[in-house]
Amino acid sequence: MLYRITPPILYKSGAFNYKLKETDDVAELFKNKRATISMGYIGLYETATVFYGPDWETSQEAKAFTLEILKEMKRYQTKWTELYDIWFSIYSTPSESLTDRFCRLDQERFGDIKDITDKGYYQNSFHYDVRKDVTPFEKLDFEKDYPYYASGGFIHYCEYPKLQHNLKALEAVWDYSYDKVGYLGTNIPIDHCYECDYDGDFEATEKGFKCPNCGNDNPKTVDVVKRTCGYLGNPVQRPVIKGRHKEICARVKHMKAPKE
Repeated sequence: MLYRITPPILYKSGAFNYKLKETDDVAELFKNKRATISMGYIGLYETATVFYGPDWETSQEAKAFTLEILKEMKRYQTKWTELYDIWFSIYSTPSESLTDRFCRLDQERFGDIKDITDKGYYQNSFHYDVRKDVTPFEKLDFEKDYPYYASGGFIHYCEYPKLQHNLKALEAVWDYSYDKVGYLGTNIPIDHCYECDYDGDFEATEKGFKCPNCGNDNPKTVDVVKRTCGYLGNPVQRPVIKGRHKEICARVKHMKAPKE
């Protein structure tokens, strides 16, 4: 039968070179590797924390363990692509809502587990723990090995304070990342209060964000921009799920001085 997928123009009006009826099987259009099924994952940090503790990122053994998880997923990707004649890919998802849901379900089942379920969120895909004070260079060096197994998509990002006065610092990170990662996001605060004219990084509250200068949290007179998922969003105009808000609030700026 014809599955309920969107948009219908793809399979009922000829976009896929076929005009199917309601009784036809749309799955046949995807054979001969004409479509891709992406398999996303999150929580690699929490998985390794179970076995190696919360500071495992500096352990070569622990990192090798997490890479082996992705290698196994990659093996299934290759196997299923040949078996079903449809492309499969691994997607290092930034997980807009599952970061909350998966953690909440595990918390209900296993209770509060330190550095795992007690945070209220799971880390995105292969990302360095957002709570850790590391340099942008350390973060990129750690993460750069994972996207090789994620042909379905990925993103790296680094957090900064206002750097209009020090653009050379940004350029240094971009130059460093150029031949190491394929997709890098730069998170710089551009929040603005239209009541006191403050520009900078708004203060996180339990329910949202407020101007650190005058306390304004009126959605009509503030503009707040955060990297919500893989994209930039306005969590005041469009509030995010509780777990994602906790993750955003936990992020530290990657401005630690490099080791000599």
